[in-house]
Amino acid sequence: MLAIGVMSGTSLDGIDAALVELFPQGNGYDARVLRFATLAFPAGLREELLSLMPPNLAQAGDFARLHHALGVAFASAAEHVRGDTAVDFIASHGQTIFHDGQSHCTWQIGDPFIVRERLGVSVCYDFRSGDTASSGYGAPLVPYIDWLLLRSDEESRVAVNIGGIANVTSLPRAAQRDDVVAFDAGPGVMLLDAFIHERTNGARRYDHDGQVARRGVVHAQALATMLGHPYFSRSAPKTTGREQFGEAFRRSYEAVLRQLTLEDGCATLAALTATVVADAIQRYAPGARRVICSGGGIHHAPLMQMLQERLHEVPVETTMAFGIDPDAKEALAFAVLGYETLRGRTANIPTATGAQRAVPLGAIAPLDLHVLRKKMEIECRE
Repeated sequence: MLAIGVMSGTSLDGIDAALVELFPQGNGYDARVLRFATLAFPAGLREELLSLMPPNLAQAGDFARLHHALGVAFASAAEHVRGDTAVDFIASHGQTIFHDGQSHCTWQIGDPFIVRERLGVSVCYDFRSGDTASSGYGAPLVPYIDWLLLRSDEESRVAVNIGGIANVTSLPRAAQRDDVVAFDAGPGVMLLDAFIHERTNGARRYDHDGQVARRGVVHAQALATMLGHPYFSRSAPKTTGREQFGEAFRRSYEAVLRQLTLEDGCATLAALTATVVADAIQRYAPGARRVICSGGGIHHAPLMQMLQERLHEVPVETTMAFGIDPDAKEALAFAVLGYETLRGRTANIPTATGAQRAVPLGAIAPLDLHVLRKKMEIECRE
């Protein structure tokens, strides 16, 4: 089965699209990324998206217009990686514009029907609502894919994704689905991105390869103050997003951050991410023998070095060691989740999301669905 996974994360750094070849194997998959790209948002769209998000106020017409515009942008991204290849379906996560796990409320926009009409295939979408309807947080969802693709019968592992938010998946040796513990540890590179964007008056949107943080020094008192944020002491399962680690965090710690130079601020915020991730691993996966990382944060060299230092002798590597492009992992994950949607299989992990039960995820914008399911039946029998 050939599929395209499309998504845009909390960092709003572009649209990820992956062309994926999927082979069902028992309860799991052999999944291979054939092509991957991160495409910039069309001019002005990122700024318009930010204008929808807390603490900003927007009107219904703004949401509707951007729902349409994102549908067009996601379709263009899917067309880019499809090229001349005939694909079977598309899985589009959309763009989260609001997420409050504790109230079981989440919202992703990006019209899937525009994607269907532009590419002429069925589209799976709205992956989080099934979980929130079962009293779950609706996140994190990727731990199910971690369990399918990265678990081991020989050793305990931890999968870490460092995007705008950093999430952690504990995969005990020979883990069954209910053995998995996963949650959002806290900020990934979201705070770093916002800090450098503000301090450079928009000249930089992120700390490329950690070049700025490398010139700085971690401010121990500032780090300790920020580690006092109440989210970090909450027990798993838990989930977070821009609502807590966006503008609200900046305002709460504005006096702390104002004291720091650009370089020291970047170093200290990188240390914040490394510390909360390492603390989460040591608390929930003390027997881990390997830490497997993905997401844009892996390119921030000082952050990754700090993480390795805090984990001492436990090796920190990327999903590339397992044949998965670390930048493409989440787009790949939603392609797999789309296949599970089409098969009607449960695809959340209640121990990660707090849901009452395992449930099927996703909705379908269908096109020739009977033909697609016939092909799936043949593949799943083989």
